Amino acid sequence: MAVKEIFLLYLGIDLGTTYSLVAYMNDHGQPTLFPDFHDANEFRTPSVVHIGDEGCFVGSALEEILDDEPELSQARFFKLAMGEPKGVYSDHRQRNWWPQSLSALVLKKLLNDVEAFAHDEVGGALITVPANFNDAQRRATREAAQLAGLARVKLLDEPVAAATFYGFNRKGGEQTLFVYDLGGGTFDATVLQVGDDGLYSLATEGSNQHGGMRVDEFIMDFILDEYQRQHGERPADEATLMILRRFAHEAKLTLVKPGKTRISKTLVLAGRTLDFVLTRDLFNQMISAFVDETIAVCERCLQAAGLEWSFIDTLLLTGGSSLLPLVPEKLARASGRPKDQLVCKQPHQAVAYGAAILAAQQFAGTGGAKKLQTICAYDLGIRVMGPNGQPTVKVLVSKNTPVPAAARTTFYTNRADQARLIIEAVQQREGEQGIEENSLGFFAFAIDNPRAQYPVEIELAYDLEGCVVITARDPETQKQIQQVMDKDTEAMDRALLDQQAWINALSINQ
Repeated sequence: MAVKEIFLLYLGIDLGTTYSLVAYMNDHGQPTLFPDFHDANEFRTPSVVHIGDEGCFVGSALEEILDDEPELSQARFFKLAMGEPKGVYSDHRQRNWWPQSLSALVLKKLLNDVEAFAHDEVGGALITVPANFNDAQRRATREAAQLAGLARVKLLDEPVAAATFYGFNRKGGEQTLFVYDLGGGTFDATVLQVGDDGLYSLATEGSNQHGGMRVDEFIMDFILDEYQRQHGERPADEATLMILRRFAHEAKLTLVKPGKTRISKTLVLAGRTLDFVLTRDLFNQMISAFVDETIAVCERCLQAAGLEWSFIDTLLLTGGSSLLPLVPEKLARASGRPKDQLVCKQPHQAVAYGAAILAAQQFAGTGGAKKLQTICAYDLGIRVMGPNGQPTVKVLVSKNTPVPAAARTTFYTNRADQARLIIEAVQQREGEQGIEENSLGFFAFAIDNPRAQYPVEIELAYDLEGCVVITARDPETQKQIQQVMDKDTEAMDRALLDQQAWINALSINQ
């Protein structure tokens, strides 16, 4: 009896703020996108979700419904809330959906697309995240994959994915690459060394305050100001603002097209008309400071790498918002190179393509796997009391250290009857407004035979995907000390089980 050969698919998934894509390596060894199940000419899924009496709708299917029913409830931009254990969308049954659960619905929709066009089993997936995502945001992305039913998942920084696609099948020796990655909701600037033997990240900076969504809001504010000038008030109801946001997004997409220097339209908002005109020049004025701020992030990244623009061989633009005409104009001026020397290689698809290339290499061991060295985007440390009696962070692993990375320090108990040691782990980085801190929470470790000055060795580590691992051990016995689970963690686990049940009960776009 012949044994049926099983082929496995390895996916690269760009789980984006505004659009999501899924790709794989085809039989010719080229990265290829899966189209939408309902439209074979559509390869991007809008990251938008509605859950109501009629069912669950995700992506383009929902956008079409919103054309006729703009007041329908909808969840957008939930990627920016990843890592926050709270509801960001309330459905028709008043259930509060967490960001990772909404992301899971987008992932399930993408997996439905895969299943419709490929009959092979999914063997694993690389999901991309912004390089500046912290530990909580990365863990929430992993949870989204788990909630969507993906068994084997790895995370990959978006600039690394874009750089991988840029270097795919490329020969020509070593070069220094700068990736300017302006997406729908986040911005990353990363310096990498690219060679025939692999890809090495040197430094990264980023911002969750800069993305195409902000540009949409500039247009929205412009329209609202004009509306108030004509009608004496600004509409504030959610349905009108959602209509306005969708229009602002479409206006932006129109103005970035070559040759499109003006857009005019009569809008109906809150039952009143508004004649809207926006020129390319005025649009550029709106976003000029915004683009300057992203270039300031680039300058910090270069400084962290110990480099100047003259040391950069290739400046790569990726992410849909990098197509804003003002971006290459200002970036060329800042870097001191002609605009036509900037590389913009399929900016909408590059991240998904790069993830697909690496998914095939890492899961299946195909395609001549090369060395991949990534770095951490945050200092990692423990909050302690400083010499002045004020709390400070003792950094154990510095930002831009290659991962995996680990460091240890030893603490001592204060009392003979102290049965546990509690620490607060912290990620931090230098941001635009000074030090940005992200507490990972408090971690308690039980001590079996307490005594005064009992030593406990704490190890903080980054794994290969930039997630934090915290362990403790007794340096005298070399035994690992178990972490004590707190009530908040247990409550979160129960809440995730509830969200999983809600997801399992839904059918998407049916």
